[in-house]
Amino acid sequence: MKAAAHSLRGRLLVFLPAAIFVAALIQGAIAYRGALIQTDEIFDYQLQRTAISLSGGNPLLGGGPEGGLLDDPASRDLIIQIWTPDGVRLFRSTPRLVLPDRIVLGFSNVETEGTTYRMYSMQAPLQIIQVAQDMRVRTGMARTLALRTIWPIAAMAPLLMLVVWWVVSRSLLPVERARRQVAARQPDDLSPVSEAGLPDEVQPLVHELNLLLARVRRAFAAQKQFVGDAAHELRSPLAALKLQLQSLRRAGDEPARQLAMERLAAGMDRATRLIEQLLSLARQEDAESGTSWIDLADVVRAALADVLPQAQARGIDIGMEGEEHARVQGRHDGLVLLVRNVLDNAVKYAPDAGRVDIRLGESPAGAVLDIDDDGPGIPPGERARVFDRFYRAQGAGAQGSGLGLAIVQAIAQRHGATVELLDAPLGGLRVRVRFPPRKA
Repeated sequence: MKAAAHSLRGRLLVFLPAAIFVAALIQGAIAYRGALIQTDEIFDYQLQRTAISLSGGNPLLGGGPEGGLLDDPASRDLIIQIWTPDGVRLFRSTPRLVLPDRIVLGFSNVETEGTTYRMYSMQAPLQIIQVAQDMRVRTGMARTLALRTIWPIAAMAPLLMLVVWWVVSRSLLPVERARRQVAARQPDDLSPVSEAGLPDEVQPLVHELNLLLARVRRAFAAQKQFVGDAAHELRSPLAALKLQLQSLRRAGDEPARQLAMERLAAGMDRATRLIEQLLSLARQEDAESGTSWIDLADVVRAALADVLPQAQARGIDIGMEGEEHARVQGRHDGLVLLVRNVLDNAVKYAPDAGRVDIRLGESPAGAVLDIDDDGPGIPPGERARVFDRFYRAQGAGAQGSGLGLAIVQAIAQRHGATVELLDAPLGGLRVRVRFPPRKA
């Protein structure tokens, strides 16, 4: 019962026929009442016409070449009496029934011998004419005529209900087809649901469902790729840690043991860094879309605070110049991670006592962040590929995990920004992040 109550088809098939039934009842009642009133007027007109005909001297009984007035089948149920002005009855059509001799000119209802009559009385120049009709006969004939009026309505109501049932069933067939298509799917089937033939009211819902399925399909594909890549990339550092641990166990003297411990510590740092970057990438792919206006200089300072100890340890000079109030729309933690990854790469590949320059700019085309270093740079032929996950450019050696620029690209795309790799004036690589312009 609960499922039927919430079924659109069930509701339509219940309420529409019910509405047709109620409308037919109301229309039938109005037609019946109107037919009774109309036939009542017709019978009153018949009484009046008969009286007027008698006042003109028309014969009451047949016998003439044209017959008499009472030969009319419609007049045979009429009761007629004619009086003189002095009260002498001249004619009575029904000998056994005598109407009251009180005279009320015009229409009136009289009761005699337990029967009600509708009577019309008129005064002619030489006589008074009374024409009456039994109300039972009159009402029976009126009801017969009224029923003839409403029977088409009664016949059409069931036909309309069948038409409604057929139209509703045919109209909802595409919806039922879409339901069966979704119900028959396997859990891993995320292909679009067919929108062909769907009603205009349902098609937007199915369209949004297909968009949701497409997003879920992309998310599953990215998750599958992420899990596969993570498993592949974690296999090497974990195997290296195992080998370094074995080397530590086999070390025979203190210098060999110290070297093995340093290598083990470095391997653990690389594995920790890789895991942190994997988690960062996963968080950015699942990040919510809520944004706010952020001062880009504050973002750079927050990222610089994380990278500065590493730069100072190697004597790298980091400078910052340009627009101090460049504002972008985005998520603060995501933008800090973007800038930190770019700065981390710049510091990592810059030589000892090298240089990293940060420049902020803003124009009607949008805010721009440039980060330059004097390291080896990236060959132009590889600049498109370094954004791929786990891809390491030639000369990167074991320093990178191949995820830094992939994380930068993912965050930039979520903020509508673009990332370009250019030649830096310092001789190394320039990473340019161009943000979209402010909306009016």
